[in-house]
Amino acid sequence: MKKSASKPLHFIIPGILIILLALGLYFENRSTYITPIPKETIGNTAGNLRGGGHFCEYDGKVYFSNPYDGGALYVMNPDCTDMKRLINSNVSFINAGGNYLFYYLESTSGGSGLGYIRAVTGIYRAKLNGRESSCLDQDMTTMMVLIGDEIYCQHYDNTNFSTFHKIPAAGSDEEIELNTDIVETASVAGGKIYYSGVVDDHYLHVWDTATDTDTILWEGNTSYPTVIGDSVYFMNVDYDYRLFRYDLSSGDLTALTEERLDYYNIYDNVIFYQTNGTAVPALMRMNIDGSNPEVVMEGVYNRINTTSTYTYFQPFDDDQTIYRTSTFGPVAVDRFPEAEEAAMEYREEEG
Repeated sequence: MKKSASKPLHFIIPGILIILLALGLYFENRSTYITPIPKETIGNTAGNLRGGGHFCEYDGKVYFSNPYDGGALYVMNPDCTDMKRLINSNVSFINAGGNYLFYYLESTSGGSGLGYIRAVTGIYRAKLNGRESSCLDQDMTTMMVLIGDEIYCQHYDNTNFSTFHKIPAAGSDEEIELNTDIVETASVAGGKIYYSGVVDDHYLHVWDTATDTDTILWEGNTSYPTVIGDSVYFMNVDYDYRLFRYDLSSGDLTALTEERLDYYNIYDNVIFYQTNGTAVPALMRMNIDGSNPEVVMEGVYNRINTTSTYTYFQPFDDDQTIYRTSTFGPVAVDRFPEAEEAAMEYREEEG
C-alpha cells in the first residue's frame, strides 16, 4: 500500500506566513495609494474657505454641508437639483481634486438615524461618491486647503496649539510641521499661499509650496488677502477694515467700500461682503471694481459661500438656518428649501 504524500508542517507554516505578510503589505500599500491629483489643483476658493468651506463646486457638482441635516455632506447640481446625502457627519472645509473629496469632520455630534456612524474628528479623504472614507489626521484644524497632492492646514492640538502643517493627500505618517506661526491657508494662486502676518506684522506674506519657504511680498497693513492675478483684495487695517485693492505691478491702492467689513467673498466679477459699524448692518453685493453696491439682506451674516449659480450665507447666531441668493442675477433670498426638504426626507426614511 502506498502512503499518501504529505508535507511537513515546518514547510507549510512559513509558506502561510509569507502569504499573509504579502497580503498585509498589499493592502497597506493599497490604502495609501490614490490616483494622481493634478499639480495645479486648488481644492476650494479663498472666500469659501474663510466661510468655513461649507460649499465646494467641482466638475459640474456642488458639495456642501447641509445645516438642516446636522452638517452632513451632500452633493447636488449647481441649480440645486439631484440632491443626495454622501456622508452623515458634520463636515466643513470641503475640498475637491482628482477623484477625491477632502473635508474636516468637525464633530461627532452631527447626523442621526440608521446611516449615522460615529467617527473620529479630523481630516478625511473620500471618493467623490462619499465612499472609501479614510482619516488622514485626527487632530483639530482651523482651516485646510488642497494644493496638488498635499493638504496644507492650520493644525491645532493642546500641546503646540496652532501650527502650520502639510499632509500627503494619499495619507501617511509623514505629516510635516512647516511653521509655528499662523498661516491662513485660504488664498492660493500658482502653487503659493498668500496670507496676512499675525504674530509679528500684518504684511502680505507668500508661502511657496514648491520650496516651503516664506517671504514678505508687500508691507501693507492687511487682513484676509485674496490674490487674483496682479491684484490683492484685502481688508485694510489702517482704514478700519474697509475693502481695498492693491496692484502688485503698479503699486496703486484703491478703496472699494466706505464701510467696515466683517467678511467678503469674491466670485468672478462680483463681491459679496458683510458690513459692520453701519446703522443697519447688511450683506451686500457689488461689482469687483466697487461699483453698483446693493443690499442682499439686512442683518449680520457669516459663512458666505459662493458658487456659479447661488451664494449661500447664514445668520451670525444661527448654525441651523441657511439663506441663498443668485450670485449674478437679481437679488431674491430664500431659505434653500431643497436642502431642508432633502434633510426631512432622509429623517423620515430613517424613522
